[in-house]
Amino acid sequence: MTTRFVRVALPRPVQKLFHYEVPQTLSGKVLRGSIVQVPFGNRAMPGVVVDLVERSPVPARNIWTLSELQPIPAPLMDLVTWTSDYYKSPPGLLLKMTLPPTAASSGTPKLALTQLGKEKLPDNEGGARLNLLRALSKGPRTVKYLTEDHDLALLEEALSEGLVTSVPARAQARSLPADSYSRQEEAVTHLTPAQENSLKTLLEATREGGFKAFLLHGATGSGKTEVYLRAARDLIEKGKKVLFLVPEISLTPLLISRLERIAPGEVASLHSGMTASARSASWRRMKDGSAKVIVGVRSGVFSPIPDLGLIVVDEEHDPSFRQEDTPSYNARDVAVKRAQLEKIPIVLGSATPSFESWHNAGTGRYTLLTLPGRATPSPEPELVLVDMSDRSLMVPELPSMSKILLEELEGVLERGEQAILFLNRRGFAPFLLCAQCRQAVACPNCSVTFTYHSEREILCHYCGQKETPPKICPSCGAQALRPVGAGTRKIEKALAERFPEAVIDRLDRDALQTRGALERIYRKMDSGDTRILVGTQLLSKGHDFPNVTLAGILNAEQALDLPDFRSAERTFQIITQVAGRAGRGQKRGKVIVQTWVPEHYAVVTALRGDAQTFYRTEMSFRKELGYPPFGRLGRILIDGVSDEKVIQAAMNLAENLPAAGQKILGPSPAPINRIRGRFRWHIMVLAKSHGRLLKTLEAATAFRSPGVRITARVDPVQLM
Repeated sequence: MTTRFVRVALPRPVQKLFHYEVPQTLSGKVLRGSIVQVPFGNRAMPGVVVDLVERSPVPARNIWTLSELQPIPAPLMDLVTWTSDYYKSPPGLLLKMTLPPTAASSGTPKLALTQLGKEKLPDNEGGARLNLLRALSKGPRTVKYLTEDHDLALLEEALSEGLVTSVPARAQARSLPADSYSRQEEAVTHLTPAQENSLKTLLEATREGGFKAFLLHGATGSGKTEVYLRAARDLIEKGKKVLFLVPEISLTPLLISRLERIAPGEVASLHSGMTASARSASWRRMKDGSAKVIVGVRSGVFSPIPDLGLIVVDEEHDPSFRQEDTPSYNARDVAVKRAQLEKIPIVLGSATPSFESWHNAGTGRYTLLTLPGRATPSPEPELVLVDMSDRSLMVPELPSMSKILLEELEGVLERGEQAILFLNRRGFAPFLLCAQCRQAVACPNCSVTFTYHSEREILCHYCGQKETPPKICPSCGAQALRPVGAGTRKIEKALAERFPEAVIDRLDRDALQTRGALERIYRKMDSGDTRILVGTQLLSKGHDFPNVTLAGILNAEQALDLPDFRSAERTFQIITQVAGRAGRGQKRGKVIVQTWVPEHYAVVTALRGDAQTFYRTEMSFRKELGYPPFGRLGRILIDGVSDEKVIQAAMNLAENLPAAGQKILGPSPAPINRIRGRFRWHIMVLAKSHGRLLKTLEAATAFRSPGVRITARVDPVQLM
């Protein structure tokens, strides 16, 4: 019997699926994964058929049209279903990421007369139907245009009778411009024994077939990328495709230039920094198989890739893989599930693996591959700890800089070498402070201070509010406001004044606002024009500049100040990753780590390069408290414009949550208590099983309180 109804996922922030009837004109053509246009309210909307059913519990409207695009493949549909169930994330928004930008947009399609409609036109002797058919006889029209003069029900009736059809917008299949950044590098002719062993194990897994997960733990500079490239080349020669996931757009140019050497003209990238037409072209190259290697950020995990043979997740520890906004998911973990569904291997690579991946390797879920030393003959860098509590080391005119670091910078410039300085705080200064009343200028929408960016701008990094810096203090009226502390802009400016002959550049999100900015920064570093590069955490992510012999880490303990159980892990990762940027050429590098807490175990073990001791120490703390990876973590966020309503709702919700088999922590004010004018409280849930956690979070989201919004997150990374 032909199926009459389907359930469709729409790009809306809801878990619900919507029932629609399959018209006779589409009978037998609509399949699971089909992309359709359907009426929703008083407009048309794209959707994806999730399943076919025999009946609808509610009166169902007709599907309007079936896209010319092929249905989404079954493994990708299964992946979205799993992701939606695991993270309680809207399936329609997840499925939207599997489609080209034009198909995924919610724009209204045009309607046109069918051949039957043209034949029936003379038979209609007046009335609303004749007016509609006459309007369409002049050419396709949008639904929005037609509903100005015609009832939507009349349009649906004409569609169901086959008099009218929907004409979907066609994607402009312009070719994707090749990435303009490349670097001339010597080809690697010999692998280290550790690289050989890791590559051999990976290739054996690809030849045997089936799912297998690997954690490639390699020290910075150990040659992880070369292992990826050789494994990818082997797969490509066998007619398979390879998916590379990276945490940041800024990591893609150099990786793409290296991949182009093994697959010239067959590499496609996919990220939000591309135009819609470029993303559409990339999507089509993936779909038709002309792209052999796909490089993407987290949304790339949902790309349609036929004959996929291997997935690589580089810098797998990076929190950027976790999308906290709706639709919520962790691309690293979704990638593992995709590999399982596709029955292929996956390799997660990092110099500082996440605790979850480290634990999975320790319990046998993942196979551990190690690259203990650098792949090049360059020696390990010298690491120097600077205790910033020693006031004699301060340099008044260079904030956050010690005399030791300053002397090393002078030596680097004299020798014609390069340096990078890491400070995970963009802007000029963290805040404007009144010297008289000691109050900082605060954002009116958020419980944070404005960041001082320049004489013309203060900016809230949470809501985006921009203002001109005030001349007088909003609290006491005194003309005593001063920028306090240091951000990357201030360090850049101070160094430029200290070393006027040297080119000082900056790599942070502010510096990447204009098109081509990243390429400019790379080229200036490669050419040696830039002598000192100052940046935020973007500096720590996979960059390889051979002439950098000095890495300075300012405020190394900054992450430890955050109320987050992962703060020690992030501190260890940042120090290790930034330290790995120095001395990657023939000259030995030096790393200066400045900190106010030199005895902290995360700092000490990072300086010694002792990952085993750090993980063992931190694991004991997490196990004792039941934090991941020894328990399942969920976060319930309660927010609203009324502080009283939010507090009352949080208290009531906490009293109604089941406590059996889990810990309920809170409710308490969120670390940032107000964002965009909404007050925020949260409840943390530590459960022994994922099923138990989901039941609790489902109970939370089902709770209703007027004027309050409740959001639940599974495996959250951001706890602020």
